[in-house]
Amino acid sequence: MRLLILGLGTAGSKIADAIIRPSGHSTRCSDLHAIAVDNDPEVLEHLAHIEEEAKFYFPKDDIEAPELLTTRFTIDEVKAKLKGYDVGTHDAILVCAGLGGGLVSLVPHLVSIIRETMFEPVFALVTIPAEDEGETRLVRAMKNLQMIKPLVDGIIIFDNQLWLDKVQGEMAEITLKKPATLSEKFWLPGTAEKIKTNPYDLVNRHIARRIRLLVHAGEIQKNTPQTVLDSREILNTITGMSLITIGLSEEELPDHGGIGIFRQRDESRVGRQERAARIVKLAEKAAFRDISSYCDFTTAKKALVLLSGPEEELSMKGFMAVRKWIDESISGFEMRAGDIPVSSRQAGRVSVLILFSGLKTVTRVQELYERFGREERKEQGIT
Repeated sequence: MRLLILGLGTAGSKIADAIIRPSGHSTRCSDLHAIAVDNDPEVLEHLAHIEEEAKFYFPKDDIEAPELLTTRFTIDEVKAKLKGYDVGTHDAILVCAGLGGGLVSLVPHLVSIIRETMFEPVFALVTIPAEDEGETRLVRAMKNLQMIKPLVDGIIIFDNQLWLDKVQGEMAEITLKKPATLSEKFWLPGTAEKIKTNPYDLVNRHIARRIRLLVHAGEIQKNTPQTVLDSREILNTITGMSLITIGLSEEELPDHGGIGIFRQRDESRVGRQERAARIVKLAEKAAFRDISSYCDFTTAKKALVLLSGPEEELSMKGFMAVRKWIDESISGFEMRAGDIPVSSRQAGRVSVLILFSGLKTVTRVQELYERFGREERKEQGIT
């Protein structure tokens, strides 16, 4: 799937940079383009994978009336960059931003520019601030989400509080592993000490991994999938579906990298049952634990299931069991599924990704609305 990513602010720019990071088998770089807009020149300078001509310094924070800033060189340059892409170059546009940040106020203006220039659907990927970022930022995040919802074709929600808590455990494991193993597992450059001091970097890699798998699913596969999932089906699952969450659970194959490429597939009944059980277990973790934001997925209108891993490790029996479970669980009637088989030389893990769209209940979003919406109504004199 061909994706144009627009990163706004520090969080959005770093997420965009993580998504387009080259990583062997994951996706062709030609299918991904990214633009970054931030008010911190140091952040822009350290974006390793976004091209220099696609980095734009915006010197103002907390923009109240971005429509008045169209003559500023930054906005004009971003507009020119967007118009520089030919119609039909991309399948979709993804706007990445941290809710509560100052540059989120640019979203309406930039989306209007995109709509003028392109016909592709526009989605947002937003992060909800953690509690320790302060109540003011949380209130602003809630208002930002309300502002963005009617402007885009769907919003992928990522809960920073949930994932910062998760990475604490991962960072504890990091010091026990050698850097080469860590780089392969988490797609992070550098030493364990560097990762330990930057938990948001690890969170961003989790975000990027989910998006990259979706992008890769929409490509022409070298190995023939048992169930093909193309870009159009992915877009049909998320377009017009408001709130979206993505779960992803993965299991490392223990003998990968050594004798893994010579491993003989166990075709015994026990071997087949173990592979099926692994898929079901990973699907449960993806839906209940390793989800981008906790949600009541039974309220989803649509869902998508995607398997990835060495072809000999994928179980169609487990796959069909997961499809049936998700199909019977969601409130809607559209359930799509596919697989990405890769060689053992390319991947040492089995992955199950589950996407829920059209959700009525995303736990953290509902908590913020209940917590701060009540106070806002009181201020307005509404009971």
